[in-house]
Amino acid sequence: MASVSAFVLTGVVGLAVLKGAPPASPATADRAADFGGTPGAGAVAGQRAEAAIERLTPGGTHFFFGYYDVPAMEAAGGRHLVHRVPFRDRLPTANDEAVLGTIDIEGGGTFRSFAKTSAWNFQQGAMLQWLGDGSGRVFYNEVAPEARGYRGVLHDIATNACTFTDRALANVSRDGRWGLAIDFDRMHDFRPGYGYALRDDPRAGVPHPPDDGIWLCELRTGRSRLVLSLGALHERVRALSPLMERKLLVNHITFNPSATRFVFLLRNFPAAGPPVKGQSAWQTAVFTAARDGGEVRILVPPGYASHYHWRDDATIVFHSDGPQGRQLYEITDAPTPRFTAVDPAFFKRDGHCSYSADGRWMLYDSYPDAARKQHLYVYDLKRRRGRELGAFASPPAAVTDVRCDLHPRWLPGGRVSFDSTHEDYRGVYALNLRPLLAAWEREP
Repeated sequence: MASVSAFVLTGVVGLAVLKGAPPASPATADRAADFGGTPGAGAVAGQRAEAAIERLTPGGTHFFFGYYDVPAMEAAGGRHLVHRVPFRDRLPTANDEAVLGTIDIEGGGTFRSFAKTSAWNFQQGAMLQWLGDGSGRVFYNEVAPEARGYRGVLHDIATNACTFTDRALANVSRDGRWGLAIDFDRMHDFRPGYGYALRDDPRAGVPHPPDDGIWLCELRTGRSRLVLSLGALHERVRALSPLMERKLLVNHITFNPSATRFVFLLRNFPAAGPPVKGQSAWQTAVFTAARDGGEVRILVPPGYASHYHWRDDATIVFHSDGPQGRQLYEITDAPTPRFTAVDPAFFKRDGHCSYSADGRWMLYDSYPDAARKQHLYVYDLKRRRGRELGAFASPPAAVTDVRCDLHPRWLPGGRVSFDSTHEDYRGVYALNLRPLLAAWEREP
């Protein structure tokens, strides 16, 4: 791994103490206030996190992992999955390939490729991830033979043996048994940074198709079936907001830890023409449903909802509308959901949120601030206080959907990894939080 001590001047600032760099000034602890924390209400002024941040990927070449809520590193071992791409300043086309491979985090940053795919984007990549069934296989999406849509790949990188799913998957259960599929062509029309560029949406002119929506896939067989159609979902929301009469799609979707239920965001396409100042381009309704598509619940009616993460089978943290306005809430997945705000004095803006495996800690980040710095945080849910781990320069993106969010993610053994462009190329970085969390646990 490469220490980033030489790169301090290119964008790494804040509370993280880089290898070989001088300690951060206590005044930099107040940077947490830029995010919303204030001393005594989340942020801890005058203290600093001594974290050595290391670049995992080779320098000068564009690498990234993708999203914040999928397994980037194998459970037993030191291999971190990554995408290698030749550019970062435009959207991918149908002819652009991402090379998929691993980085051994203890092996000097050597990249070992095992596949290529043309089904990828800059926000979530190819949905590349380790399967949780202990098989040593990885999952990713690719373009099907003869460009007939997309499919998922279950790839044993030790033997190179592959099996396939009949659709590209947007989520895989933690036990590696189930997958959820949505329409990546429709997604590309809505948000190119999350869809695939192979073809136009074959149902582009159908606002609420009865034959598309959410598909459940059994990974053992690779076959999927429609469990919730966009037509059926439209019937549930049409009376709640006039915007839900517009063309609809499912944006994000995720199983709970045991894969008995899943959560998803239903969104409307914006109206044609320039956006209206002061009005949201789209609304979001948050639903949950049983794995077979039954027991559908609306947790958040059409309005605002963004990033989320399951705490357990019955609780989700969500940055969404709620009793205290737009805020970070823990929401119970129940017929009558219960909202509990998570430290409103600290969490004042949207960020990518994820619980540690034991549920004690939460990773969080920010979009670029006025100085174009993206902030990385860890929050102690037991003691209700947070710390800034660092701030990273974020060069302006020519197109919104090619931006590089940090997307911080937990790794086995107390490590954290994240994507960043603070060195003027995309890279994957890591820090070991275990000693820091242990030290903070001993503090009064």
